[in-house]
Amino acid sequence: MYSGLSVDTLRVYSTRSHLYEVKNFPFQYSDEVLREDLASPTAGVIGLGRTRISLQAQLASNFKISQKLALCIPSSGNAGNLIIGEVAYNKPFQNISDSLFTTPLIRNPVSSYGNNVIGNFSVEYFINIKSIKVGGTSLRLNNTLLSIDRKSGGGGTSIRTVRGYTSLERSIYGALINEFVKAAANKSIKRVASVAPFGACFDSKTINSSKTGVDVPVIDLVLQSKTVYWRFYGSNSMVRVGNNVMCLAFVEGQPNLSGPTTSIVVGGYQMENYLLEFNVDSSRFGFSSSLLLHGTSCSQFGAA
Repeated sequence: MYSGLSVDTLRVYSTRSHLYEVKNFPFQYSDEVLREDLASPTAGVIGLGRTRISLQAQLASNFKISQKLALCIPSSGNAGNLIIGEVAYNKPFQNISDSLFTTPLIRNPVSSYGNNVIGNFSVEYFINIKSIKVGGTSLRLNNTLLSIDRKSGGGGTSIRTVRGYTSLERSIYGALINEFVKAAANKSIKRVASVAPFGACFDSKTINSSKTGVDVPVIDLVLQSKTVYWRFYGSNSMVRVGNNVMCLAFVEGQPNLSGPTTSIVVGGYQMENYLLEFNVDSSRFGFSSSLLLHGTSCSQFGAA
């Protein structure tokens, strides 16, 4: 049943391959409604939000470890890893982790799921994007959309692995499309008819290859300063949709009918092959540059 909550024994392995048990671990039955828009054949999802019954919260409570998530999402067809707690990573990830960009994780004071009363904090992770650049050019945006409205809870930027692609509010999305198309044309990349749900598609025969995927204009989500930005190269900004057709892998966001609408939701495709650290205890989010720049990928990530 969709709303049924039950408990069971959860068995997890430590980074030293020791098996541990968590008694009375709560879970919800995986109704199809909960798996809408997820890749097939997804059987369920792990709750990693900012709640007392999330996986990391319960492991932290049971084993007295920190609520720190190290997440590395692989590209399609490969295996990745999730590590909870403070551990050393394998090479070269330990060195990569020493130079992560970091930014505060902020709280939305209004829940995203219908219980829109100030003080009912959202369980999602939010970051404070200040601007967006395409090929080094800043988009002209309504900057109020980038901040969370403290009364309504609307606006701002959240991070959600269950979203396939990053979604942006209509005016932000339009500005991104326009600037990307212009910058792509400067690289002699030919635009072709759009393929839903993507707003800009291109002839892949006119796109060169690079170390970080196809060679297209980079997209930067700029955070608290000009030197702290999440940069997406072709491997994370373009998706192949057919013979000789690639599209910009961002979509227009839709209104949230059950609560406040977030302006930007960073989706799973954009997170692939980045080392991500969510430190719930210190409310910090860390992210690497593209692992492809380091000659590795998330399929190689693990504990030392």
